[in-house]
Amino acid sequence: MSASIQTPAERWIDLTDDELTPEIIEEILPTISDDVWVAAACVDRVVDDVEAQRCLIRTGLSRTEEASKEAKKAVDLARSLGDDQDGGDAEGEYDPSTLEFDDGTPELLVLRRTLLQRSDLTETYAAMATECGWSLSRQTEEGSDDPTDQGSSSESTDVEDLDLDPWADVQEEEPRAPSSPQADSGIPPPISLSTFLLTPTLETALLFASTLEFSALRILIKHNGELLPHRWKILATIPLHVLPSELSDILSTFDYAAEKEKPPASTPWRAEPEWVETSESAPILQSATLPVVAPLQSDTETSPLLQAVEFSAWYVERVRRIDAELGLVDVALAWVQHGASQGIPGLDELGEDLSLLARLVYETSSAADRRAPTKSQWNLSKWQQTDAKTIMHSYLANSTPDTIASDIRRLVLPYLYVLEVKQERTGKPDPTIPTRYLYDYILSSPLPVVAAIFEASKPVLPASQRLIKKNDDMSRLALACLYGSDELHEWGTMTRIFESLPGGQASPTSDDEMAEEAADMTLRAMADFVTPSATRGKATPQELLLFFKPLPVPSLSRALDILDIHLESGEIFDRWDVPAPLRWFLQSGDNVNQQKAWATRMARRNTASSGDEQEDEDEWVDLMNDMVRLAGGKEGLLKGAFGLLTTDEVKKIFFEGLLSLGKFQLAKRLLNPRKGSAPLSDQTIEEICLSMSREFYDNASSGNLHNGDMKNAYECLSVTKPTPTILAEREFIEATSKICSYGVQSRPGVPLAPIEIRLVKDRLSLVARVLSSTENVYKHEEVVLDIVRKLGFRKDIAAEVKALAMLADAATQAEDFGKAAELSERMVRTTRVLRETVLQPTASDEVLASEEEVQKAQEAVEVCWHTCFQLGRQPEFPEVKRKLALLGFAMQLCPAENVLDVLAVWRRVESEAIDARGPRTGPNGRRRHAERTKPLSRAGGLSALSAAAGRLPSLSAHLLSMPNTPALPIGSADAAAMASRTFNRMADVAAHLPFSLGGRSGSRTRDGGRDSPRPASEIGSEVSNHARAALARGVGWLIGADDD
Repeated sequence: MSASIQTPAERWIDLTDDELTPEIIEEILPTISDDVWVAAACVDRVVDDVEAQRCLIRTGLSRTEEASKEAKKAVDLARSLGDDQDGGDAEGEYDPSTLEFDDGTPELLVLRRTLLQRSDLTETYAAMATECGWSLSRQTEEGSDDPTDQGSSSESTDVEDLDLDPWADVQEEEPRAPSSPQADSGIPPPISLSTFLLTPTLETALLFASTLEFSALRILIKHNGELLPHRWKILATIPLHVLPSELSDILSTFDYAAEKEKPPASTPWRAEPEWVETSESAPILQSATLPVVAPLQSDTETSPLLQAVEFSAWYVERVRRIDAELGLVDVALAWVQHGASQGIPGLDELGEDLSLLARLVYETSSAADRRAPTKSQWNLSKWQQTDAKTIMHSYLANSTPDTIASDIRRLVLPYLYVLEVKQERTGKPDPTIPTRYLYDYILSSPLPVVAAIFEASKPVLPASQRLIKKNDDMSRLALACLYGSDELHEWGTMTRIFESLPGGQASPTSDDEMAEEAADMTLRAMADFVTPSATRGKATPQELLLFFKPLPVPSLSRALDILDIHLESGEIFDRWDVPAPLRWFLQSGDNVNQQKAWATRMARRNTASSGDEQEDEDEWVDLMNDMVRLAGGKEGLLKGAFGLLTTDEVKKIFFEGLLSLGKFQLAKRLLNPRKGSAPLSDQTIEEICLSMSREFYDNASSGNLHNGDMKNAYECLSVTKPTPTILAEREFIEATSKICSYGVQSRPGVPLAPIEIRLVKDRLSLVARVLSSTENVYKHEEVVLDIVRKLGFRKDIAAEVKALAMLADAATQAEDFGKAAELSERMVRTTRVLRETVLQPTASDEVLASEEEVQKAQEAVEVCWHTCFQLGRQPEFPEVKRKLALLGFAMQLCPAENVLDVLAVWRRVESEAIDARGPRTGPNGRRRHAERTKPLSRAGGLSALSAAAGRLPSLSAHLLSMPNTPALPIGSADAAAMASRTFNRMADVAAHLPFSLGGRSGSRTRDGGRDSPRPASEIGSEVSNHARAALARGVGWLIGADDD
């Protein structure tokens, strides 16, 4: 049974660390008498409960306290003996071998020293737990601040009398951390107490630094001075994004007076170390045989304090690491500001750059609107390598017209002043830096931004508030920006810019007149410069500013007056949807063609109707008034956009535009007002209507006058009075529509376009094309003749004759010989009228025909007799009487040299008619008619002439190239009867000639002898020629030909 009873030592060994509680410790350890065993047991056990660990430390310290006192007395005795023998030359030194104390004393001293260190670390851990709110496994509501004074209940009263409390002085100097943490706050500790006690303090400090446990790290450094030599290593472990404000009492400060580093203060838990922690106890500790349970921190390691330059270099290096690795400009700036606030040298310029960079990254409009944190594209290295212009534009890249003024004051101007200061540091001051960079930005900005800047620079504002300080600079910048802009609709913005400028001079002087001339010359030169060419692109506002820099204030005032007129003109253009860039007014100032072109564009703008007739009319009247207003102005460049045009020219362009949009009724009302005079003369109105009608006509794709452009061309002529010219144009449009209705084609499958009709030189050829393209058109001669008259031949009888000839020829081609004869007879009647009025004028005619009229008449006569001859010789035409009549007409109208040709055909037709009726015999039973005609038929001449006449080409092929031969006069007698009588008479004469038409082998001379014989063919040819000549002369005399 005695074997089952455990001793206190065995019971202690069987207990685990987690089972130890202050009650168990106080129950078991006091019962063990071996001090070394108990002290070693206290060092061997490391628990996570703060109160249990404190109880272990108190118990161990109480068991080692007596050994510490005895050892100290022995060392003091040995030192005193050594001082007597050595005469005091080697104070403090002693020989450890001469010391006399109980066995186990060195081991107890080593254990005490370990327990003292654990006591400090335990209190540090308790303070960190309280400060950080850590939640520990076991807590007590009551505890002692002193780990030694709670052992009086189990220890002798001698321990209290010795007053070995090493924390008493510290407690008087500052409040101690509570022995027990507060109630569980739910925050788990980053490290347990047992791990904390067994881990080297430096490693724990590095852990706290890397995990951002700065409160714990601060307490650890404060109560553990051995960490100070490792402060830079600890700081290097802290993440770069940590702000210096979070490292109070961790980061070293700067002693400005001493110009070196000042490390954080250290406050140990015990004001003075115990004797076992001093160097006096070192020889005894080294003689101990018990191994050290916990590693001891070296208290001899030191680190020199950094000088000012080294301290500054450390700050610069950390800032550059933050910038390069993280890009957190605000953190880098905070480090620089923290160092500069302590007076660390060499950080001013770096602070300037970071301060300006921080404004760019965090205070611009884009940064203010940013919701999620993102890494900026800017960093310190990029900032220092970027030119000032780019940085300035980056400051204002996301500024709006509402924020631009404040952004310039808040961001840009400080940056520009810093640039100026930096330039002064180099020894080359440049006071123009702020204005130069600001003006460059203004010239490259959009007009709304420029307007906001100018409104923030008005002369009425205090000078300190104006962004642009000088008035003349404002004028130059405004002129360059406006004339260099491509904007077409920002006229309100341009007006805001203009209204922000300083006012002009009150009264001009002689010098001002010269200045005005200089301004005009400058603007004209600039007009050429802003015109793009093959070698030069678009002019920029920066380039235009060079034109205005030399101008004095009076010249600038003149330029602003011109700008005012241009702005007014531009607003009018924009109001009527024909905007132009402001530089156009410079380019067109001396170019009348450009002004006309833009006026035409303005008048022909196509806008939707409002549906209200009166409202539309008022709108067009306003447009006309605005266009007229643009034509006014003073001398020189002080003119409107149409200053080179007269008022009538502008009105003419306006009404042309009105008509081009088909506003005919509105144009008619405006051109013929009920009250007041017409805006233009009748002749001008007629010219406008003709011009626009022809424009519609030429653009028409179809000739139908009832729709499309042809309808507009026709109705456009109703706007003006019906003058002869207007009526002729209307008839021409009607004729065009009629021609196109017959499906005339310009080429296979392509209808004839109206423009082709207008470009035809001989319009009568259009009639031929109508007749050839459509069958039976010849039956409607009045329709065709109406087309001829409306094509411009209303009083041209010769053209009517030619048209009738075409109709007759078309009827002949269709073998409608009756209609052809009818048309030919009408043509003959018309030709007789033409001969009487043109070719045979009487004395009563007041005006003789011109050569051109005579030539046309002759051509018509020739067309007429050709037509009659062609129809009269047609064998398919059965009406012999009409054929003979037509041949008679041809004989009357043809030239003398063609009479025999016509006569031969006439005779053949008559003979065919006689043969068709049967033979006619005389009293003696002979065929008289055949006998009379037989000699003539044998001659062969008439048959040859008839064959030649048969070879005459078609009439349509010769209409455009008729010979100018004189026509024969037409007698009053019937042409057929006269031709019959003449032919019979000549036949009788020929029948009694003393020779045969067939020719003989020879002929007699006058003296009855014979000449040498000649060939029969030669004799017959000569006789035939003589007969033909005589017959022609006779017939010509009979029908009234001239003697010559």
